[in-house]
Amino acid sequence: MSRSAIRRSLPVSFAVLASAAVFAVPAFAAPPEALDEVTVTAAKLRLLDDEAATGSRLGLTTRETPATLDVIDADQIIGRGFTTFEQAAASMPGVTTGGSAADLANIAMRGFSGAQVLHLYNGLYLGPTGMSTRPSNAFNLEKIEVLKGPASVLYGQGAIGGVVNLVTRRASFEDAGLDVLAGVGRFGSSNLGVGGGAQLGESIAVRVDASRTATKGFVPGTPSDYTSVSSSLLWKASESFDVMFVFDYSGDNPSEYFGTPLVPVRFATQPLRGVVDASGGVTIDRRTRFVNYNVSDAYIDSEQYWPQLHLDWRINESLTLSNVAYYYTANRNWVNSEIYDFNETTKLIDRDRFFVLHDQELYGNQLTLTHQGTLAGRGNRFAIGIDYSHLDFVRSRGFPDGESVDPFEPAPALFGPLVRRVSPTKWDRTSLFFEDSLALTEKARLVTGTRFERLTLDRKNFNAAGVFVPGSSFQRTLNSTTWRLGLVLNVTESITPYVSFNTGEDPVGSNIFLVNAGENFDLSRSRQIEAGIKMSSTTLHADLTAAVYDIRRKDILTQVTVDGPLTNVGAVESRGVEIASNWQPIDNWNLSGSVAYTDVRYGEYVDPNFNIDATGNRPANIPKWNAKLWTNVDRVGGTPLSIGGGVTYVSDRFGNDANTLRLKSYTLVDAFANYRLNDRVMVTGRVVNLFDKAYAQWADIFYPSQLNLGSPRRYEVGIVARL
Repeated sequence: MSRSAIRRSLPVSFAVLASAAVFAVPAFAAPPEALDEVTVTAAKLRLLDDEAATGSRLGLTTRETPATLDVIDADQIIGRGFTTFEQAAASMPGVTTGGSAADLANIAMRGFSGAQVLHLYNGLYLGPTGMSTRPSNAFNLEKIEVLKGPASVLYGQGAIGGVVNLVTRRASFEDAGLDVLAGVGRFGSSNLGVGGGAQLGESIAVRVDASRTATKGFVPGTPSDYTSVSSSLLWKASESFDVMFVFDYSGDNPSEYFGTPLVPVRFATQPLRGVVDASGGVTIDRRTRFVNYNVSDAYIDSEQYWPQLHLDWRINESLTLSNVAYYYTANRNWVNSEIYDFNETTKLIDRDRFFVLHDQELYGNQLTLTHQGTLAGRGNRFAIGIDYSHLDFVRSRGFPDGESVDPFEPAPALFGPLVRRVSPTKWDRTSLFFEDSLALTEKARLVTGTRFERLTLDRKNFNAAGVFVPGSSFQRTLNSTTWRLGLVLNVTESITPYVSFNTGEDPVGSNIFLVNAGENFDLSRSRQIEAGIKMSSTTLHADLTAAVYDIRRKDILTQVTVDGPLTNVGAVESRGVEIASNWQPIDNWNLSGSVAYTDVRYGEYVDPNFNIDATGNRPANIPKWNAKLWTNVDRVGGTPLSIGGGVTYVSDRFGNDANTLRLKSYTLVDAFANYRLNDRVMVTGRVVNLFDKAYAQWADIFYPSQLNLGSPRRYEVGIVARL
């Protein structure tokens, strides 16, 4: 059987295995009376004393971590009606999302986005965000953890704005029962999830979760679907030694919606109000809002497979050795017409062609030794380890000729033949890391860490005829050293201020998969100073976290066109304030709110390619203000009914680095109602964008002639059950 045939058959095979496993769960699970009741909630108190692995390898809690660390768990994800991790992340403090079909999971925080916000999957790095991150179903997730600010000391190059870590459900001996979620809604949407865990004898536990979401899209002809399977088997070989085998699969066919074209104000007879500041001379015409400009045979898809082996050996009461070995393979394809540029002379839309194909294989191993004991008579925890990965990444691309089409009834056309230019990239990445948490006094703790990383990069380019292009190909070894220093004070059991200094490093230009000989430079450097406080009160039933930060990233080169030349940016400086709080005024009423202020500016930034002086400008898509409020009321009037909702505010942003295109602020309101049929089954209803607000969600600077508009009002009804 060919490799492609194997790949085509694997999703079906794993879907069958997943279904068989989850429906076999009741045979091994605990009896119904031992099961937890089904729970969903839009808002809840944070557990600051729970461990948050994204912030440290030392087992520190959120309170003990000298950084801003936010968490949204499965109950909140389902309670707010989210089907993908991007939707869930967008509801978290200080986070905005958008992206486009070209950059499917773009998340912004603290003034940075794209490759400067690192995405992790169960704590492991799979590649630069814009290249490797795909939409992921939320049903398979136990929680999402977001660590703000540079985190290179923990995860290596690329983590400047922060880290988003997706934590999937895993096998455990406390897990029993079958979880079911199903829903249908507007635009032909459907959402299905089935998962469960079971104990097989005294030493083995298993869990499998499978989910699929789909929609026809609010723009005709732009359907999408996502399939995720997460499976794990835990073997307790002895009291001190655990073995876990994990196999995850995802496959997707995202929407081919690349945006709606901007047109001159004088052309737009029906301007879409409240989306773009028309003083810039352009706007969105209401007549084009639901027009699909892509070719008829366009497609975007991917398949990803990821087996892992986790070993945990508790050598003694103070010493633990952990090892994770993993293999990851992915194929990703984009074959589309992506740029829709209004031509003032012809009054037509000039449409391009672009395709890019990814073939990625990555294997690696992470070994960590942790110790908990004393140092000079003081309580101390430290972790030391080595992280290695090898990458083979082949990127094929091409730019066939396009054509011009009618703005209101574009001819569908076909994409045409694929003439490839191939660019293989290899790396060997080796890192040594160390973390320590030392109790200086009964109330003060010093948290430190450092990481030494060596990256050997081999980049080759070939032209359309398959001839090697030495001028843009190169080999380079990159070395980096990053560190952090933090002080945490326990003023009382419930009040914990902290201060920290972090450093980070990342490629000076585009992400590390794309660098050419013209980007053969040392890494860009960044640093962050942060001070904050974490508070909780059992008496008031409330918690609060607040932080101020100052980030500077320097020695930057960037691209302003796809595969275009580099421009020297110099530096980016970002300062801001973030406040988040949760409150339970009475037993059945919960509130969660946050507000974030971000002041981010470019240093000296003159782009000779477009004759733009962007010095002092704000980066695209970054709002100054971002605020959210979520609430839910349970057992309304003593009935099994729960109601709630959320409000999200995003202030004005710019749609380009020249700051000539202003995207107007927007406020979105979501609402939900849940009705319990019994302790195990709940009927749900959701309305997203209740007041049908038209807004620009994202502006991709590589596609300056168009905007990605947010979805109109949509609704869903469904069922959530734990059996």
